[in-house]
Amino acid sequence: MLANSLAEKRELIVWFLRTNRLKKPEAAQVLEFIKGDKTLLSRVQFTHNLSDKKDAVLISAVYTNTFPFDFRRNNVSYGSVDEVIYQLKQNPPTKLYMWLSYASPPNCLLCTQTNRRRVATKRNPAAIAHRMLVDAVRTVNKKEARRKALLLKIDECLDEKNSLEFKKLTEELHRLSSE
Repeated sequence: MLANSLAEKRELIVWFLRTNRLKKPEAAQVLEFIKGDKTLLSRVQFTHNLSDKKDAVLISAVYTNTFPFDFRRNNVSYGSVDEVIYQLKQNPPTKLYMWLSYASPPNCLLCTQTNRRRVATKRNPAAIAHRMLVDAVRTVNKKEARRKALLLKIDECLDEKNSLEFKKLTEELHRLSSE
């Protein structure tokens, strides 16, 4: 439904893990295991209805109204992550239906319009703060990398006694430092 190739399935799982906080955090181990096993990953089929499926897994993000975690193998439910991984290793299903339950982002083109409107009002302050922190760290790292590169070029200009280039680079370094 959502993803067909192995790469698309893996990308969807990676996206889900990166962008959502799970109601049952240890369920991430199940997704990591499935993502790392090509044979098992090829048997995954994403769905939003698990009621009639005998081999299924549900993993929910916070801000959803679904059950946190459920795994069924031959209609037998397993609640422990270790039991689930053991079952997947020992008795891999021929087809594993997976529902990754998450709150759809407002700009998701794959989501229904009603779902987008409902979710748009629920802003996750922790996710916003995390994004801001990541952006700030990236900016600082880029600035520091540029500063180091300028210092190396300034050293080269001093060795070569290139005063014009030295002047230009030191001005750029001062501008960078004052930002």
